[in-house]
Amino acid sequence: MVPKWVTVSCKRALWSTTAALALAGAAHADEAADLKAQLAEQQKQIEELRKLVEQNTVQASATFPAAAAPVASVSEADVQRIVAGYLNDHPGAGMPPGVQLGYEGGKGFVIRSPNDPSYVQWPDQSRIPYELRIRGRFQFAYYNYQPTDSRNHLTGVDTGNNTSGTFSELELKRMRLIFEGTVYDPNFRYHIELDGSSRGLSALAGSVIPGTTGVANTGGGTVIGGTGAAPGIPGGNTVATTGPVMRLFQCYAAYDFHPWSGAACPDGAYAYRPTLTAIFGKVQPFMSFEEFLGTGNEQFVEYSSSQFFFDSDDNNQLIAAGFQVKACEDRFFMQALITNGNESNTSNFQMDDLPAFNMGLWYDFGSSWNPDVRRWDLYGDSASDIDYSTNPVVRVGAAMNIVPMDRRDEYSDAELNRVRIMSPAPGGTTLLGLLNGAGFNANSAGVGQYAVDAYDSYTYETFVAAKWRGASILMDAFFENIDNIRGRRAPEGVYPGNGKNQQILYTANTPQGKTYTALFPSGVGLDQYGFNLQGGYFLIPKKLEVVARWANIRGDDGSINGDGSRTALTAAQKTELGLGAVPGTIYQVGHAFGHESGSNEYAIGINYYFKRQLVKWQTDLSFYTGGNPALGGQPTAGYIPGVDGYLLRTQLQFAF
Repeated sequence: MVPKWVTVSCKRALWSTTAALALAGAAHADEAADLKAQLAEQQKQIEELRKLVEQNTVQASATFPAAAAPVASVSEADVQRIVAGYLNDHPGAGMPPGVQLGYEGGKGFVIRSPNDPSYVQWPDQSRIPYELRIRGRFQFAYYNYQPTDSRNHLTGVDTGNNTSGTFSELELKRMRLIFEGTVYDPNFRYHIELDGSSRGLSALAGSVIPGTTGVANTGGGTVIGGTGAAPGIPGGNTVATTGPVMRLFQCYAAYDFHPWSGAACPDGAYAYRPTLTAIFGKVQPFMSFEEFLGTGNEQFVEYSSSQFFFDSDDNNQLIAAGFQVKACEDRFFMQALITNGNESNTSNFQMDDLPAFNMGLWYDFGSSWNPDVRRWDLYGDSASDIDYSTNPVVRVGAAMNIVPMDRRDEYSDAELNRVRIMSPAPGGTTLLGLLNGAGFNANSAGVGQYAVDAYDSYTYETFVAAKWRGASILMDAFFENIDNIRGRRAPEGVYPGNGKNQQILYTANTPQGKTYTALFPSGVGLDQYGFNLQGGYFLIPKKLEVVARWANIRGDDGSINGDGSRTALTAAQKTELGLGAVPGTIYQVGHAFGHESGSNEYAIGINYYFKRQLVKWQTDLSFYTGGNPALGGQPTAGYIPGVDGYLLRTQLQFAF
């Protein structure tokens, strides 16, 4: 039995300490030394009493008289809970005013301060309302892509020569400068991230409303004045690429709520409180999983072709508002956002008026208890088992990106132009680029009166990732549905008239390469799916890792020539479909946009970690077959869309 005087002394010391904390929070700088001494002495007494209690060696004596009345015992858990609750309600209490400066591994340079501080040393670890952390990351890379392709995968025509030249470049791929911390309240967080690159940024075309005159603008409204032919559809296609740039990559504010206080924990356990976070700004959406973990933690130099093909933002972040949830001892995570839609380095003035929804979640199974930090070592921040999980840990999750898109004859075509299809021509092909109206009444960009005007995209992902003793595996499965494909609204008096949708025309090819006008099948939707399978193993734990990957993209493709058969529309059929004004013959192509095709990526690589993810060197070699459709133009990954070949990448990353 513990003598009563021990519990009395513990309780008195506890309340004395709490009172001292409350007084210290409001104390002036000239009282700091006395308060610090008092706190140190009381802490010393508590520690001595705790040790005696644990050893059960305290005996009652005349020197330590028994308490006059019995009192309730105070456990270590009670002490921790009371002090933690007080410090949470009074951020920074128990410390004299002052400023802390320092560097924390993985967090960067840190400045911490209370409001209007006096410059007195501040050693207490209580959470502080005002904090600024400065971090940075540099990625220096060399990419070399060697085409091995002489076939146009869209038309099926073999040119007999490589369809693209070799790509060989040294790059300052990324330079990130990050300012983050807290303000006003330890739960009020901010994050500002700037991104510089030698790869440049794409500039998009402006907007013109059909039926107006003038030149394009960037706002999406009617252009007044000017001369020339009227027909036109808002822009959004790439018209230029800038030189080395610095841009705003992320910028958001977040507030952490702790609505569930949690029950008191027994001795030997730890207190845990779930977190509900409100977040808004330019943030990382959830799609795909490894992309959500960040470019600084990639297992390869770049994400796989399937991860790029199905992602929601080309890894350029989205303007969004929503919430995050962390629960179940941080095993469960969920993020749900309302966004502007298919955004990728896109100006707000080029987006349509329809919101989109992005959501992702995961749950961690397994893990190891870490007594040093009194937490579970869960899956972590990387697909690699960089921290050498002593027990198996498995993360299971899913994500979705729901994007309805409005008409480009009212807004820009920037969102529509992000939807890619199998199998592309060299340089990449989008659905928007194919269904261009076959040139009839076309504007200067070649977009005709019978072009596609709008469609919607729905993308889903499931994933399973596991780690154990240096080995890791990640399996992603993706599915995308492109639906509600519709043409422009017909003018009054033209079939179907009264604002109904016109038919969609496109340009098809004969096996000999000659072109003709074809009718897009009414009511067709495209389904595309893919997977990513990658894994790694540390030959030297936490240092040297070998990796391998297989990515695949398949599905309904942009088979403009179908099965090769075609049937000419009669004059009556053309009139019935509202195409009587279109000169020449229009064909219906057998099984157009209904074939299934696929592409593959195979990769191997080696990574060396000098200081975990902060300083690492990566090299990988990838092979592409089937006309890889991911991204357009010359993408960040280094390969050339629509062109088979092999790619060597090597990269040095330095971060602080």
